[in-house]
Amino acid sequence: MNFRASIDAQSNKLPFNIFDQEWQEIPPHERSNDAFGQVYSDFYVDYDGFKIGVFGEKVAQIHINEGFFQTWFYAQKDFVSLLFNKDIYKTIPQNPIDGQATSFSSYGLYLQKVFQPAKSHFLSLKVKIHNADNLHDIKADGYTNDTKFVGSFDYYYSQDNLISKEETKSSTPKGIGYGIDIEYLYHQDKWYFYLGGYNLGSYIYWKNVTLMHYDFNSQTIYKGEDGFNHARPFGQGYYKYNLSFKQKLPEYYKSSINYEMKDSLSIGTNIKLYENLYTTEPYINAKLYFLRYKLGYQIQDKTLLFGLYYKYFNLEVSNKFGPSNDALQAQLRVSF
Repeated sequence: MNFRASIDAQSNKLPFNIFDQEWQEIPPHERSNDAFGQVYSDFYVDYDGFKIGVFGEKVAQIHINEGFFQTWFYAQKDFVSLLFNKDIYKTIPQNPIDGQATSFSSYGLYLQKVFQPAKSHFLSLKVKIHNADNLHDIKADGYTNDTKFVGSFDYYYSQDNLISKEETKSSTPKGIGYGIDIEYLYHQDKWYFYLGGYNLGSYIYWKNVTLMHYDFNSQTIYKGEDGFNHARPFGQGYYKYNLSFKQKLPEYYKSSINYEMKDSLSIGTNIKLYENLYTTEPYINAKLYFLRYKLGYQIQDKTLLFGLYYKYFNLEVSNKFGPSNDALQAQLRVSF
């Protein structure tokens, strides 16, 4: 029997709790801001060549640019006022607005099979069945210039509305889906190579979720087809309830290369790719007495990683262990 738990969070200066709290001022950010976070645990048994397990996870992937940062500041601070703030283009810098974020919580079952097509080569196929809740999926675009602000967004959610705090009128939401992970491993003599792709072509199908849609245009006076000027509201939108929604799960990739210099010492590197984010982590792994130690360094995040291994017990943790940091990593594995 095996138990595993891990936290994996990467960001280029984008705090992971960025949408959870009210902003008194605009947080520090880059022109393009990306983050990926996952909290995962599972429990599995080996049976007749298969791994059969149960799992739970929370996943979030965010991409927002500087224009989105500025707009969100006014929207989350007072969404009602934003609907009437037709002069917002005078406040927000002249930038395109681009924002995409998706997140969910899930638990379910999985089945994994490892094949050995040739000597030293191993291939793994893993299929997860998701029972999901707590959906948030938003896509926003637009622009500002020296005369106007134009923007729109679609926001699908299952429970809490993070923008307007509007309570949903949908029936009990439900998300059912699947995830597919494919992994390849090569191990011969002193060399070890690993490559894994996660959530490949994977989706969650939601029922009874809510859509919040809004369009904004600060040119509230416009000339109609009749040749006369007409007035329209700056912000106008609607809610739709009990909708079906297809959520694409974030794909990500991991790779590892390890060379064993001698029985007690090895060197290697781990590489992770999350859409617009990537991390490179060279490390050294040494055995001292009955324990094995690992010291790694994530180049992009300037983060140290410490590992401790003893028989069937593995533990890794980064030196920036905290929920609001840019990088956070920890994992635990116990076999018994």
